[in-house]
Amino acid sequence: MKKKNTWHIYLKLAVSAVIFTTCASFCKPFVITASSYGSSYKNTVSPATGSSVTGFDDLDGSQSVELSLNYSKRKIIYGSCTYLTDIEAFDANGVTIDPGDAEWRSSDESVATVKYGTIFITGAGQTVITVVYNGNIASCRLEVVKPEVSIKKEELKDRLVGDKCTDWYTATEQVKITVKSGNKKVVKANSDGSLKVLALGKALITVKAKNGNTAKYTMNVKKRHLYLNDNETININKYIKHIKNYQDAVWTVSEPGSLQISKEGDIKPLKCGKFSINTNLNGKKYKINIRVTNYELMKELAMDALKDTLRYPASLSINNIVHDGRSIIIDYSSMNKYGGYDRDKFIMKINMGGEYKYETVSIYN
Repeated sequence: MKKKNTWHIYLKLAVSAVIFTTCASFCKPFVITASSYGSSYKNTVSPATGSSVTGFDDLDGSQSVELSLNYSKRKIIYGSCTYLTDIEAFDANGVTIDPGDAEWRSSDESVATVKYGTIFITGAGQTVITVVYNGNIASCRLEVVKPEVSIKKEELKDRLVGDKCTDWYTATEQVKITVKSGNKKVVKANSDGSLKVLALGKALITVKAKNGNTAKYTMNVKKRHLYLNDNETININKYIKHIKNYQDAVWTVSEPGSLQISKEGDIKPLKCGKFSINTNLNGKKYKINIRVTNYELMKELAMDALKDTLRYPASLSINNIVHDGRSIIIDYSSMNKYGGYDRDKFIMKINMGGEYKYETVSIYN
């Protein structure tokens, strides 16, 4: 038998190895990437403002570029409506998505629940409304608030007969405010929300915000004070006309040299200070405390205090000054930190003890 050459065997082995390697390279599995299916599955772009999701661990916060909502933030007043239907979702081309084709969620269902794009309000607070569509998400933050009102008690304390209270409560939202007085003979509630003090006595004042809370305060008008300038004359009768037979009152002055009062009730100050007038009428004793102030003195005090509050005192420009005995109001303009000018009111008040307090408010208040 003839013996085969060994080089033939080596040649066949080499050829087989080449063929195997070549075939292996052609037989690798074919992988389809997400981008091969189109833009609906892209998830590599950062989310738009307001699209972050809270409370959903199974959602990727980066998936929002292909989906958007017509709101990023929404604020409503609790009780003003029971549901919302105006929040809509759009695809990348701006086409409205059928709410029934998407999945809707709320991060806090004690505030709101959502079904097929309709948001049902369940309570006050904050929640994130999220829509999921074709693997993409978008969201908006919903805030449901209850209006709050509160009473500035200091503005209603020690009020005088004849006073008008105009800035005595605060409200957190622009809603309808209802003001009532429990004793209309003592305090009258006006249609503009102000209060008018008519007589001595007690009156329960109530202020309520629509769909919000209610605040109450009892005004106790137990003292009668009068403030006047040292160069003015007032008539006492308009402050006591609610008293029976007030025209028959005969007044005595605590310090006869301090002021004069005529039979007709005209009071004329003779000097500055704190005094009182007294009378017996209908078997009762009445006392009225009177504080007489000087315009020039109050103006000087107010101007010094005002300048201390300004950033640039040298820029102060006075528009008008009003003095009513109890307070002095300076309408002024001054330079702000931006180089422009602001216009405000500086109000200084004095009490019966001679103590002063002041505040700055907008000229539009």
